[in-house]
Amino acid sequence: MVDQNLAACVNILPGVLSVYRWEGSIARDSEVLLLIKTTEPRLAELTAQIKAQHPYDVPEVIAHPIVAGLDNYLEWVRTCTRTQD
Repeated sequence: MVDQNLAACVNILPGVLSVYRWEGSIARDSEVLLLIKTTEPRLAELTAQIKAQHPYDVPEVIAHPIVAGLDNYLEWVRTCTRTQD
């Protein structure tokens, strides 16, 4: 994702215990949570990449809008995720 300029940064948080309903049953699984920093223009392509590579039928992909942040950091994210023409 970072190599392809789809994300500026990916935080990998191991040790997540997920409890969820799937196909009529309650499941408990150890998972790894990824926090992926990208921009709205890159979101569709990033989501497609996740769906193509993820082993789950329905991977969790949730986008949170950024309403404020350190200007220099947000510019860094924009710069890192620009398409390479």
